[in-house]
Formats: sequence, structure tokens, C-alpha cells
Amino acid sequence: MIIRAFILILFFCLTAVPVSLPAQEQPSLFYFLPQGTYNPAVPKPADYLGFEVGERHASHDQLVGYMRELVRTSNRLQWKEYGRTQENRPLICLTISHPDNLARIETIRQKRRELADPALSAQLNPADFPAVFYMGYSIHGNEASGSNAALAVAYWLAAAQGDEVEEILRNTVILFDPCFNPDGMQRFSSWVNSRRPAHLQPDPASDEFNEHWPGGRFNHYWFDLNRDWLVMQQPESEGRVRIFQDWLPNVLTDHHEMGSNSTFFFQPGVPSRVNPVTPLRNQQLTGEIAQYHVKALSEKGILFYSGENYDDFYYGKGSTYPDANGSIGILFEQGSSRGSAQETTNGLLTFAYSVRNHVLTSFSTLRAVHDKRVELNNYLREFYQTAREEARKSGVKAYVLQAPGADASGLQELAGRIFSIHHIQFYALTTDITVDGKIFTAGKALVVPVDQNQYRLVRAVFERNTHFADSIFYDISAWTLPDAFGLQWAPLDNRQADAWKGLKPWPVADPKSVVVSDSTIYAYIIPADAENIDALLTQLHQNRFRVKVATQPFTTQGRDFAPGTLVVTTDRQTGNLKALKTILNLSAAAGQYIAVQNGATEQGPWLGSNSFVSCQAPKVVLVTGDGVSPTDAGEICHYLDTRLGIPPVEVETARLKNINLSKYNVLILPDGKYDNIPVDNIKEFVNNGGTLIATGGALRWLKTAGIANLEFKTAAPSPGIDNKQMPFGDRADTQAARTMPGSIFSATIDPTHPLCYGFHPGTIPVFMPDALYVEPSSNGYQNPVLLTKEPLLAGYIHPSQVSAVSGAAAATTVLMGSGRIICFAINPNFRGFWWGTQRLMGNAVLFGNLVR
Repeated sequence: MIIRAFILILFFCLTAVPVSLPAQEQPSLFYFLPQGTYNPAVPKPADYLGFEVGERHASHDQLVGYMRELVRTSNRLQWKEYGRTQENRPLICLTISHPDNLARIETIRQKRRELADPALSAQLNPADFPAVFYMGYSIHGNEASGSNAALAVAYWLAAAQGDEVEEILRNTVILFDPCFNPDGMQRFSSWVNSRRPAHLQPDPASDEFNEHWPGGRFNHYWFDLNRDWLVMQQPESEGRVRIFQDWLPNVLTDHHEMGSNSTFFFQPGVPSRVNPVTPLRNQQLTGEIAQYHVKALSEKGILFYSGENYDDFYYGKGSTYPDANGSIGILFEQGSSRGSAQETTNGLLTFAYSVRNHVLTSFSTLRAVHDKRVELNNYLREFYQTAREEARKSGVKAYVLQAPGADASGLQELAGRIFSIHHIQFYALTTDITVDGKIFTAGKALVVPVDQNQYRLVRAVFERNTHFADSIFYDISAWTLPDAFGLQWAPLDNRQADAWKGLKPWPVADPKSVVVSDSTIYAYIIPADAENIDALLTQLHQNRFRVKVATQPFTTQGRDFAPGTLVVTTDRQTGNLKALKTILNLSAAAGQYIAVQNGATEQGPWLGSNSFVSCQAPKVVLVTGDGVSPTDAGEICHYLDTRLGIPPVEVETARLKNINLSKYNVLILPDGKYDNIPVDNIKEFVNNGGTLIATGGALRWLKTAGIANLEFKTAAPSPGIDNKQMPFGDRADTQAARTMPGSIFSATIDPTHPLCYGFHPGTIPVFMPDALYVEPSSNGYQNPVLLTKEPLLAGYIHPSQVSAVSGAAAATTVLMGSGRIICFAINPNFRGFWWGTQRLMGNAVLFGNLVR
């Protein structure tokens, strides 16, 4: 009752402040926080920043500096730096609790994880444990009211005095991350503060509210970090998920902004769009916690809504990932001022007002977590107990997976890193088995049993769903991870149990290269499917080695080599041969290459044949800027830079006409709209032998500009819908249901085509983010990746699009003059985790010149 009375006082004090501020009025700290007793040794935000919270946009360095001051001056906070961004900014999470708790914080954490272990939790009393509350702010850098609210919330937690705050801190451990996206926050604060006038101008047309491309939403590589929780391809994501899994918090809050003319949203979202893996009790608890927000915001007359627009389906989001881990994820969306103060359809929206609403809901959630501590701890225990019960009833007993060839990088990434961080258990396959005609090899394959604590997350990772309760998705409808990482995999039932129940650790190979006397080496041969061969080729280029690629299969020393195999001969070599073996042995391909002592092969062309073509070192221009999708451009840049070691030259659309393209041999147009780029310059670039790579919407522009004669397949009319009178109120849902939310399809692949070097014959899973269906080229040699006749593997597709997607070109090429255009209707680099097809992009860059 003490804590309830305190929160009522807190809300009463805040209610006394006007709902919105005049544009010129400066907010005070107690616009956000109640009057009361505060520790004078702890500095207020303005004491450190030199301005009040909400008066200006704090930069990330100011935010971090203030958090350091709180840790220095208050015994309630502990500092943890859990990583660095690509721009070397610290990622921090403060542990906030009563000093007595902090003195034994590691014991609390370890004992708490026992609540999530059915083998240990039956004897534990949930009432004996504090609640754990993960408070996370502004994963999108230009949704800055969250991180600025963190300044006020952290001060209150550090400095507020009295029995009430003592009770909160004794019963709660708070994991406090004031900024999930430091690089984006810094970019956005610089933009707004540099354009903030002395007399605020609230006209939405002002530059202050219209950022330059790519905006502050994204991190350094323009990734949307709120789509990266499950796959963790960015350092920000890996660090915060490690903290989450260390603690398994009861509740995680995720503070966002939405369109300026919106009000305030909190979860639950649309009931029919909850992932079926999520227990019903999760949504019930979310609804119960929502009543705390209803009370807090209603008492202030603040407009809000719930149960609409947003959903809890894709587990890669911050508000949904917790739902697969015994936690409650809660999304908050505040209408954004996008600057200091902006006129909206709901009246003047100031930055301070939007900050305050996140402060309010931070406190309303804190109250709920405290009040429901025992209930939430009991839910955590029951979540994992019922998970094991469901697992034992499942007809699927395990999943087996292996790399399709020598390149095991995708398997290492998925199991060795991602599964390990998520605490998903996996073991070595102990005997060869055949499932659906596929042979899985002992020692090479691994097995993921379903009877484990993370059963629900295992389901979320492996299942392929094609039937859904709702046809509208806020994000993608499928993300099956073994498909994403290009692996062979299959579910197992009781018949294969003996293949894995020995529970042996999955081995990590210690590669050994073939030893041959240096003096007799004729050539080094690196198989087309060698691990990270594209990055190795880049390194060889950078070390001035002349490398050839096989365009025909051949056999030597009893081994078969496919097109795409690399050959480094010693004849007239431009690189340092003494360094060559070191480079090979330090690469991921160590143990996979061979050294040969003569140029004759047993079958196929000999090594001196013209079937071995010199590889061209790529010089890449990546087009960025207005009209270009920042995420698609960022995914391409991230792949080329961090995985291949080829940092592209980034050129904004407005500058492209001033660039001498003859200096380069690869030009990439990411998904986007290109209305103002020089068509003639691009045609000249391709005609003169350049490789033009285009993805997504750029394909439509190629056709419109007369550069590539592409044809697009259209969706069929929907019986009973098209040309029929429909309720006006249903128009938004009807239109949304006919979009492609992002699904997984099966495609045939031609491993003899340069675009597909290193792939194995057969089909591969590909990801399509949009309803972009390209007719195959009439030149049958130029369709290296085609969707199958009935291609849907997982996800949603509207019935009207079934005929259009069947047999569509996932990747096609167009010849033009001495050059070529490589067109991707799929996204080969989707969100950085679609490793199974990212090599298509690498091949386009490295071997595109061979498409003739």
C-alpha cells in the first residue's frame, strides 16, 4: 500500500503541470518528476548538461557522461559497458537496486536463473526473489524522447529519498539501458540541435523536422536494430541479448516514437496477430500491466490507444523477443515532435511533452512490476515448466542440421554463436542418418533436441508456418533460421532418437592444410564451396595475387572441383609466394584447399586452359542518398565491408552525375526510387564493360529508364473482392493483406553460372521482402535463380499472388554492350542474417564480369 500511495502522489504532482508547453517555455525537472526529497549529492540532469531535460536534445556523449555522474554519486547504481558500436561509442547498462541487493547482485542473478530451470525451480518460492525490470530506450536514434526520458528516470532512481523508493529498490533489480542505439542518437541530436532556432518554428516543413538521408533511425550500417534481437548481426544487439539472457527479466520495456500526428500507444497489440508460440498468459499479463498505463495517462488527459496497428508476431523485435523467453515485452510509441516543437493535428507537440509521456509510462510500468512481482516470478517459472511439458508431447523430438558443403560458416554462426547466446542446447550427431533422402553425417551435423528449457524459442527458430490467424503483419511473416543460414535440415521423430541421445558436444574442427614441399608447388586450389572463399579472394586481391577461377568442373588428386574454384598458380605470380601459404592457412579455408605439383588434371580442363579466367579485383560504387532504402544500402555495405573486406565508395544520388564511373567496375543500385540520377552515364558505364547490380525497387526504375528490358508478373484478380462493392471501413486491412510481409520461397539454382559459384545443385531457400515478381529472361542462360512452381516454404502470401510468384526470377541478368546488369528480386542480404544467399551478392561483385 505504501508504494501505491507513493505512485498516486507522483501522478498527482505531474498532473499539476499543463499538458503541453508553449514553444518558448523552458521545462523544469519537476515537469517530469514529483516534488520531494532528493539526495543533494546526486547532480540533477541540468547541473551536468547545462540545460533542462526536454529543452534541447541531449547527445549520446552527454547522456553517457551524466550516467557516469549518477554512478559516481549514488550507491544504488552499478556501471556495465557491454560493448562498443561501430563508431566506438560505449554501450552501457546500469544495474539499479538497493545497495544491499547490489552487494550480492551476482548471487541474485544466479539464483534467479534457477527459477527458469524446471529441474531446480519446483523447490523455489517466487516470493523470495526480487522482480527484474529491463528498461530500454530509443533503439531508433531519431526517436529521441525515450533516451531523454531516461535522464529524468535515472535521476529519480538514483536520488529520490523516502520509504517508498526504498521499498521499490529492495524488491526490484532494474537493468537500465538509456540508449540502445548510440550512433543513431548522436546523428539525430546533431541534426536537430544544429537546426533549432532561438525562437522555435513549429511548421512541419522546417528542416528541423526533416532529416537528411539516412536519418537517425539506424545504426552505423543503417540497420534497424529493432529487427535484430533474434539474429544479433550487430554488436548493439549481441550485447543487450547477452544481458537479457543472463538475467531473464520479468518485463522489458521498449520506448519508441511514431508519426507526429499520432498520440500514444502501448501494448497489447492486435490480438489476432500474436505469435502462436507465445502463451496466452503472456498477453493476459500484458493487458493487466496496460491498466497501469491507462490510469496514469487518463489522469493527465493524455490521448492514447492500445490493441491496434502493432503486433507481437516477429520474435526479432524488442517488444516480442521477451515473449519467447518467459518475459513480458512492452512497446511504447509516442507521437514524435521530431525536433523541439511541431504543430500537429492534435495541437502543438513539444519535445518536453513527448519526453514526459515516456517518463510517465516508465513509472507506471515500474509500479506494475513491483505490484506483480510474485506473479511475474511465478509466470517465469511456469513458462519453462510448461515448455518442457509441451516439448515432451511434441511429435518432433529434435532437429538435425548441417552445412551443405565445405563452407560451415553459416552453421558456426547459427549454432556456435546465435544458439549459444540464446541458451539453445545442441549436440553432435553420433551416427549417420538419412531423412527424406538427405544424408546427415556424424561429426559434421548437429542436433537440437526440443526437450529443453528453450523449447519455445527452438520452435520459433525452426518452424515453417504458412497458415495464419490473420493476414496482416507489422513485420515479416517468416524467418526460419536454418533456411536463412543456407543449411540442410530436417525434423526428427522418435525413430532417429539413437542418433543424438548420447548428448556429445558438437565438435569444432581444427583444420589442417595439406603439407607439400614449397619448392615443388605448381598451384594452390581452393574449392568453390570453401568457407568464406569470397573474403579470401578479396584478401588475395589486396595482396596483389593473380587468381584464376574455374568456369568448368575438373578433377585432380582424386578430388572433384566445381565451377567457382579458385586457382593460384606460381607461374609469373605478382604476389609474394612466401606469404601465400600463411594467408591460406590463416583463412577459414585452411584444411579445404590443396597444393598440386603439376598443371595436368585427371578430368576436365588443365590448369593452363582458358577455362580458368583471371579474377577481376572489384572497384565498387554503392549509390546512397535520397530515394534509396537505407536498410538495403546498409545491408549491402555491411556485407561488403565487414565480411568481404571491400568497403564500397558511397555516392549519394545527387552527386552521381559528377562521378567519373570509368574508374570503377561495379555499380550497385540498392532498393529505392531513382528519379534524378544520370541515365546516360549509367548506360555508358554498362556498355563499356561495367557490372551494374540492382535490387528490389531499383529494378522497376531500370525498366522505366530504358536500361533493362524487364517484365513484371502481376497478381491475379481476387474472386469476390476485385470489382465488388466493399465496406469502406475495411479498405486499409484489405490493402494490407495484399502486400508481401516478407516470406521464404524455394528457388532452383544453377551452380555453373558465375552468380551461383559455390552453391550446390538443387534448391535453396530465398527471402522475398516485397511482391516484386520478375518474368524470367527469354535467354535461358541468364536465369541463374528461379522460384519453383509452388515455392512458398514459410510465411504468408495473398492468394491473388500465388500464380505470379510461381516460376518468377529471383535473380536474372541482362546483357548490354560489353557489360551486364544483375537483377535481384529477392534480398540476398536480408537484415544481415540471410547468410544462405549473401554469397549471391558476393559473386555478383567478384565474378559479375564473367557474365557474358
